Amino acid sequence: MKLSPHHVNFRGHGALAKSFDPKRIVLYVLFALFGLVLSVVGVYGSSALRLYWEANRMMNASNDLINTALGCGGSTDLTESSQTLVDSTRKLRDELDKPQWTFIRDHTGYGNDINAARTLLNAMGNLVDGPFTDMTNLSERLSGFSMENKTVDLSALAEMPQIIKTARSDIKAEISALDKLDQPTIPAVARLVDTGRNGLKSVDSLLNEYDELIDLLPQLLGENGKRTYLVAIYNPAELRSGGGMVGNIAPITADNGKVTIGDFIATTDITYPDQPLDKRNEAEAEVFGLWIWKYPQTTTMNPNFRRAAETLTDLWKNSGHKNVEVDGVIALDPVFMQSLIGATGEVTLSDGTTLNGTNAVNFFLNELYVKYPKYEEQNKFTNAASQKIMTHVFSNANASTASAMLKAIRDSSATGHFKLWMKDDEQLAALIQTNVLDANVAGTLPYDISKPVSGVYFSQLTASKLDWYLDTQITVKKTCGQTFQTAQGVLDDTMQPAMATTLADVDDRTLGDEYTVVVKMKNRLTQKELETLPVFVTGKDGNGHSYLRVTLMAPFGGEITSISYDNAVYMGNGRVADHQFVVLDPSDGIAPGDTATVSYTVRVPEGATSPLDVVTTPVIGPKGIYTGTNGVVDDSCKGDVPDKVEDELIGKDTSVPDLTDPEADGIGAIEAVAQAKAAEAKRNAGGDAAATGDGTTDGDGGSTDDSANTTNGGTTDSTDTANAAGKTDSSSKGSGDKSGGTSGTGTSGSSSSSSSSSSSAKDPSAMLDSFSNLTDSVQCPVDIKQLAL
Repeated sequence: MKLSPHHVNFRGHGALAKSFDPKRIVLYVLFALFGLVLSVVGVYGSSALRLYWEANRMMNASNDLINTALGCGGSTDLTESSQTLVDSTRKLRDELDKPQWTFIRDHTGYGNDINAARTLLNAMGNLVDGPFTDMTNLSERLSGFSMENKTVDLSALAEMPQIIKTARSDIKAEISALDKLDQPTIPAVARLVDTGRNGLKSVDSLLNEYDELIDLLPQLLGENGKRTYLVAIYNPAELRSGGGMVGNIAPITADNGKVTIGDFIATTDITYPDQPLDKRNEAEAEVFGLWIWKYPQTTTMNPNFRRAAETLTDLWKNSGHKNVEVDGVIALDPVFMQSLIGATGEVTLSDGTTLNGTNAVNFFLNELYVKYPKYEEQNKFTNAASQKIMTHVFSNANASTASAMLKAIRDSSATGHFKLWMKDDEQLAALIQTNVLDANVAGTLPYDISKPVSGVYFSQLTASKLDWYLDTQITVKKTCGQTFQTAQGVLDDTMQPAMATTLADVDDRTLGDEYTVVVKMKNRLTQKELETLPVFVTGKDGNGHSYLRVTLMAPFGGEITSISYDNAVYMGNGRVADHQFVVLDPSDGIAPGDTATVSYTVRVPEGATSPLDVVTTPVIGPKGIYTGTNGVVDDSCKGDVPDKVEDELIGKDTSVPDLTDPEADGIGAIEAVAQAKAAEAKRNAGGDAAATGDGTTDGDGGSTDDSANTTNGGTTDSTDTANAAGKTDSSSKGSGDKSGGTSGTGTSGSSSSSSSSSSSAKDPSAMLDSFSNLTDSVQCPVDIKQLAL
């Protein structure tokens, strides 16, 4: 007899029988599997949704940051975007590190993709947790400029060298990790990995470019003691050889990172000395006159900015600041100021005038004198305006304006509208090495015999603002045939016979080809303007005559052999800083509507491999900015030149001349940097002759234009000064117009020997150029998702 459990009865047997129904078993299994699937879907689905959500947050934050950096604007402020980027990157990395994604990595064909995504997120996470967070915290600690105490606290920047050092170490480690990855299966993942790797390499390269500057920052900001820099404002409406009259000056001090802008004063308030302030002033005055050391307004009649800056420093110290050590002089003009305003947004002055990236030059060189015809009013207004603009620039210097400001500084330093002298040449060389500054920022004279540069420098001798109405035009023609133009005694039938200007210490064997340079200067002032403009503009006599001094400079190792003129007085001919200078003063002045002409013959050194380039003081007017010929020469000789005949008779010497001036500017640390950059540019170009930006061709002594005289040389193509002053983009991106530098491509009044190399097709500063080109070419707003995929 079989016993059944007490709880098993008839009903129990029925239920048990039903439970073993095959259909029901299958149904239960299906329900169980469906539950499992739902669980798996829930786990992976919720994780995928979190990944998607955080990825979007990260992309949006990145979008804001990159649009801000490119000047395209952003929907949130930098601090909020930075915090979002940090938070989303961490959460995205943590989510993808969860076990369920490890399971997919280990049991599917997408293992390489999961590894790649994790490695890329780890790289981002490590950089975000480390140097990015450090830099964000540092930027939040930087105080803004205060009008009340005229001070900005930049002391936090002293931490930058260590942050950047750590960042570069981290970046190299992450690049190495990405390099070791197996090839992802999904093409989009592979592209993202390549984009990330290349991006990190670009950042590392960029940080390398600025390494020296970053290391130098604490010292420049007074970490080791208070430093003083002078800011000098040039006024090109009243020309001087080196750019313009020095109108206003102010000290900037840096003490343990706290930077204070002192009050601007007119240079007429500086005490004038009774004798030269250094020995070199005495030698310079023999050629340029006592102007160059006696009055701060005329220190720039010396075309050598380095010496003009040293003399201005001495004059300032002699005027109640004897115990102040000046570490540098920053010279800028309205073109540079306009480009900075364009980069940082418009500024409203005390009288309600609003300046932007297109109208500042016209205002300061033209409208100002109509609005404030009295000298005292002008001085008061320009001092306040200079202070307001400097305050505005400091207050608006941030990540969104950084790229435009860097471009403005670099372009202006290349074209002579922003110049810098440092007492320590090594520090200036380090700044140039960063490529933020062009080597021409030093304003030194050219010392390269292979690329001959002659200078034509203008200085207004009457107190006026007439040079806004000056038109200049220069042509250069190479001498062909058997005899030199100098020997014929006539340079132009409309002028007096040529006068010889050869120097006794020049060996003819060291001289090469001869060129005839014709300089025309027209006073565009009309009768109506003469009658309506204030005397402060037209000159104290009220007749509008422009009294221009013309200072001619021979190329290094070359010689000015003769001159001819129709409205001038010969003042002197001598050597300064191993360059020959010939000085002509006006006789009757250039009357409104009239033109004066100066012609001269010049021989380049025997070692020249490029045609003669003629640079001028930048002449700024409503039509644009004129800076010289850009190497354009009328040359139809085809080798038939008198120098060839001379070489057969007396031989030739292509050696570099000895430097008789022990402190010859352009030689030393600054020149070494310029030469190194030129050598790097040549290497980047593959050793081939590279076309330069000034119309010459390296390694080619031939002509750049065999057809006929070209008269527009360095004139900008623009028909208005707004464009001539350098708008880099006709549209507005972010805050203000993006302006920077000048569109005039010739070198400035004080030309550095590196000016040609700095404009080569393969430039060592290509990183900054590429970034600038990107900012000019992007379509705002930028969509980083499209860029990445």
